[in-house]
Amino acid sequence: MSAHSNPADPVSGDTLPDTSGAGTAGSGNSGRTSDRLLGVLMVFAEAERATAAQVAEATGIPLSTVYRMLDRLAAAGFVQHIGTGAYGAGPVAVRFAEQYRSSALERTAIGPRLARLSRESGELAAFMVPVGTEALCVDAVEGARVLRCCYTRGAVRPLLRGATAEALLAHLPEDRREQVYSAYRLSPGRVRSLESAHALVRERGVAVSESALDEGVWGASAPVLDSSGGLSGVVTVMAPAALTERRRPYYVRLVKEAARDLSGGTI
Repeated sequence: MSAHSNPADPVSGDTLPDTSGAGTAGSGNSGRTSDRLLGVLMVFAEAERATAAQVAEATGIPLSTVYRMLDRLAAAGFVQHIGTGAYGAGPVAVRFAEQYRSSALERTAIGPRLARLSRESGELAAFMVPVGTEALCVDAVEGARVLRCCYTRGAVRPLLRGATAEALLAHLPEDRREQVYSAYRLSPGRVRSLESAHALVRERGVAVSESALDEGVWGASAPVLDSSGGLSGVVTVMAPAALTERRRPYYVRLVKEAARDLSGGTI
């Protein structure tokens, strides 16, 4: 009877199950590999970022195996490198989140309230959430004018510039803001400038910007908070800067009213 060895799993390096009928012990290895992969992914469901060592500590998986899993998950887009030695949710995971949030929107007041905001302002209205170091647009309603803007449903942009990013960052916990600054390798001077701007955003309850992401586009964003005061997302109105200067105070009032209506646990 000839001896044979089973192939190694390309993700974990564990031995794959013996399908030759020689034994049943392999099925345990298969289940263990799946459990380990799920364990690694669950770390990033709970944490915005983690190093391989932190994943190993949280899951009990050997560090060498964690590195192999992270390499494979990164290649597939489920995780990505963010900063030196750290990982976070990747673009595929963000798309999963967008699909989940889109379906969840059907059971909330967000869609109808955005439609009302767009109707009252005549402009594009959107609901944005922070995902790692980026801002994700989970819903958007076009206004009467077609606006060439980078924010459409499912779009992801760096959580760094513009009214949306300012409103999101201003209302994130300090450690989350520091993670974003670190991921983008911002200088201490730039961080101080942003922190000062965020304090004003919190005081005023709204962030505004012009041509920060799209040339000629003005935007206003206000935070939506849950019943405990935590950040759920931001409501944003975007309009052509050259045509709407006199209406900006009106837009600011509308976006703050929409954010207030959606706050308090209605999401």
